[in-house]
Amino acid sequence: MNREAKDRMSGAAMGMLAGATVGAMGMYLNARHPRQVKKALKRAGKEAEKAMMMVEKALR
Repeated sequence: MNREAKDRMSGAAMGMLAGATVGAMGMYLNARHPRQVKKALKRAGKEAEKAMMMVEKALR
């Protein structure tokens, strides 16, 4: 696979990951207390960072 194709696949994978994460968090946060929302967003940020590192590592 050439570099351009890898870059495209990497971008698509990251976009799908981000979209799925945002959708899941939206559904979760819909009926939660603001304190729970803040805690969940902080945790989700850490998990998203970890997931992005795993995706980058897998695509290398």
